[in-house]
Amino acid sequence: MKSIFIYIVLAVLSVLFYDCSFSVGNKYQRYADFPVNRKLVVAEEIDCDDIFLRYPYRVEIMDSLAVVLDLHPDSCFLHAFTYPEWRYVTSFGRRGEGPEEILSAERVRICSPDSVWVLDSNRRQITRWRISNCNAERAEEISLDDRLIRTLDFCKTADGFLVTDYTGNYRYHVLDQHGKIIQSVGHVPSEKDVDDSDKPALSQAWRSFMDYNPKNGVLAIVTQLGEVVELFNLKTGEHKVYYGPGGEPVFSVLASEAMPKGIKGFNDVVVSDSCIYAIFDGTPFKDRINSLRSGRKLSAGGNNIYVFGLDGYPLKKMSTECSAFGIEFIRGNIYIVGNDKDIPLYSYKCP
Repeated sequence: MKSIFIYIVLAVLSVLFYDCSFSVGNKYQRYADFPVNRKLVVAEEIDCDDIFLRYPYRVEIMDSLAVVLDLHPDSCFLHAFTYPEWRYVTSFGRRGEGPEEILSAERVRICSPDSVWVLDSNRRQITRWRISNCNAERAEEISLDDRLIRTLDFCKTADGFLVTDYTGNYRYHVLDQHGKIIQSVGHVPSEKDVDDSDKPALSQAWRSFMDYNPKNGVLAIVTQLGEVVELFNLKTGEHKVYYGPGGEPVFSVLASEAMPKGIKGFNDVVVSDSCIYAIFDGTPFKDRINSLRSGRKLSAGGNNIYVFGLDGYPLKKMSTECSAFGIEFIRGNIYIVGNDKDIPLYSYKCP
């Protein structure tokens, strides 16, 4: 009898807790807060003395190889290191307009030392690089489907790629190994009615970052403006959308272009085997405008790491002293990359 009573109490408490975390009065579920809030202490500062990084933006790690992407380099976009020693290996992806140079690198994905994939949004192509013996060899070029509009993010799958959509008609596309669209999935999960003429601006405002984990089949998509998290389980077909306190992206339309308002949202996302980690900013755009007018400098990246379950349930909110653009998770360590200080990379032990 006592055990039944305890079970009932726990069930009631779980329902109350769920209601505090989520509200379902709107089209999509809302989360209000995280049950755990912590401040992270830097475990290690990773100083890349061998290279000069102007605008460190992304870090990708797979097994014994790490690659840092510099968004606005003097010479090369990408820099390879050994992991976990962080010994410099080589720089590659030279910036330029030559036939084997890169115009703009947006994202790097590592499958193996023989398969380091780089998205060049301006050239509309994804290239594969082979890293060995302190050298990087450009091994393959894949031209993206002409129907795609300036692809800004991608994930590698066993059979091809996943890329974000910027037509305003879909959420993402599935590409084959030759870069051709074989499936277009979903739609922008806005709760507002948008005319077809405003869809290009809608897609700009809903620009998102993505990550995919082939082990559990979860694709996570998070918005650069506002605070929206989407989860697609490519194994089960399940799709979930969660709005945070920042709500959906806020914008006005000027000459078919989206003018951002509201807040700066997520900067990056990574799907681990058991959780989803995302860098969140949350600074109102009006504060950024006021800071520019007054000569104050705000952090360029985000100072919060949000942790969600693979079902989208909010688990933890962790604050950091260093603002970040990119995030990676491997072997219980969180790595963030940003350009607020002279040290481009920081690691944290995941609590």
